[in-house]
Amino acid sequence: MTNNKNKVLTSAAATLLSISLLAGCSSNSGNNSPNGQPGGSGNNGSNAATEAPVDPTAKFDPPVELTVGVSIGDPIADGFTEENWENSEWIKAYKEELGIIIKPLWYTKGADASKQKMSVAIASGDIPDLIGVSQEQLASLSKTNLYADLTDVYEKFSTPLTKQIITEEGNTALESATFGGKLIAIPGTNSAIDGASFLWARQDWLDKLSVPVPKTTDELYNVMKAIVEQDPDGNGKKDTVGLMLSKDFLSPGVAEAIGLFNAFDAYPKAWVRGADGKLVYGSAQPEVKDALAYLNKLYKEGLIEKDFGAKDSGKAAELAAAGLVGFNFGAMWNGMYPMQQTKDNFPDSNWMAYPIVSKDDQYANPQIKLNVENYFVMRKGYEHPEAIVKLINFWTELNYGDTTQEEFDKFLGPAPAPGHHYAVAKAWKAQKNLQAHLKVTEAFKTGDASKLNAEEKGYYDNIQKYKDGDNANAQFEKVFGETGSFKYMNEYVNNNLFKMDEFYGASTDAMKNRLKTIEQAVIEFYTKVIMGSDSIDNFDKFVTQLNKLGLEDVTKEVNDWDAAK
Repeated sequence: MTNNKNKVLTSAAATLLSISLLAGCSSNSGNNSPNGQPGGSGNNGSNAATEAPVDPTAKFDPPVELTVGVSIGDPIADGFTEENWENSEWIKAYKEELGIIIKPLWYTKGADASKQKMSVAIASGDIPDLIGVSQEQLASLSKTNLYADLTDVYEKFSTPLTKQIITEEGNTALESATFGGKLIAIPGTNSAIDGASFLWARQDWLDKLSVPVPKTTDELYNVMKAIVEQDPDGNGKKDTVGLMLSKDFLSPGVAEAIGLFNAFDAYPKAWVRGADGKLVYGSAQPEVKDALAYLNKLYKEGLIEKDFGAKDSGKAAELAAAGLVGFNFGAMWNGMYPMQQTKDNFPDSNWMAYPIVSKDDQYANPQIKLNVENYFVMRKGYEHPEAIVKLINFWTELNYGDTTQEEFDKFLGPAPAPGHHYAVAKAWKAQKNLQAHLKVTEAFKTGDASKLNAEEKGYYDNIQKYKDGDNANAQFEKVFGETGSFKYMNEYVNNNLFKMDEFYGASTDAMKNRLKTIEQAVIEFYTKVIMGSDSIDNFDKFVTQLNKLGLEDVTKEVNDWDAAK
């Protein structure tokens, strides 16, 4: 992610950032149970959930202590103080409403420092009562006896709302946290669908050239050719570019080509189900050849920059700021960055998002993958493993339950509310942003914004400012408004178009050792084919090379995982 995008989104919506405060460090404190119910077993932590009746929202009385370590992400690092965190509304509410006393034992700044701290704790066997880990760290923990079995705890203590949110995209998130039939962590879910690609178009140029929005790859080619040849910016120079592309075109975000590959039923870097039912690596499948041939045609005819292979996404995105490019494949947030920069510099410009094009008259399937922000593990032997579920129940009820506007604003409203970064445990709804779009657009239709929460009301107010002539707020309309990217995200959802990456486990041994080399070989070959220094006729030879680099071994391990899950 570029620094520009971080700046834009930090001021926009908490939901568009996924920076966590990770939990950590060990303690043997907290030996009391809610309402006199017996505590969890010191061996697997599951007995806490076996006594009936169970009230998932019951407060621990007397309170219990839960030690954590705090990882401070970049968006809040500058203004962060330990005092503010320890005295925040979140920490006070955990104690007052849940009877959970949060004890921070360390603070780290940045992802690398946090990863190192967690890795040391796991390696030493001295993990916290509650620890928020990555999928790779969870896999390491699964090979130890350090974790509590949360299978029964999740079933007994999760509210219906929490279960609904965690399983909104099916059981995949829970399955990714299950090892040997045991749920060893509660997944901190996030949105997979928000990673889907869209076709962003300079609608004002299309209008000027009197051409329709392209729906197929052939139509896209014809419109790009018109953009390059017919001077849509009216400056008398042949300086316009058809498609924005970066050297990292297989990385989702901005100036990518993933949506274009998807148009040809190709799914690079994803694991998809082959005709025989086995999982295969999308980058090595024959469908990519048509996409590469198409991109090579664009390159040869000057419809993409000749030096795209030397530009990262931020540098490539400068074309948008300069008002020189007509199309971009990218994420739903591109209306905020870099398209807002076009509006800032060219007030009459009009970027709009559309569904990705298709090679034919059938819908294309935008690829997505499981998105779990982190995994919450409870230390084996801690008396109250249900504490993590209660923390997440608190989060889900506050965000998505029957909570008052005043209560919501206290935690997640505008400053001085601490915001979501201060919450110890979170589980986002998969369609949170989509639902915000639907509620905001409905409010504009009815003229009634009273049902919007603080975040949604912020979008509503900024869109209204844009409607009133404030171009600085075009970004909110272009994402959440009636003409925004989520208009077509809703179409993706309603037509069940997403192509989910079928592999959602931790990296296999072969992946850890070889996948980075394989991915590097893929991007190098693809780039050479696009630029014409290698031929698509060498694709089979290229796949043979990938297998020698380790793809064959990775594929075997992925299918072993698939068979065992």
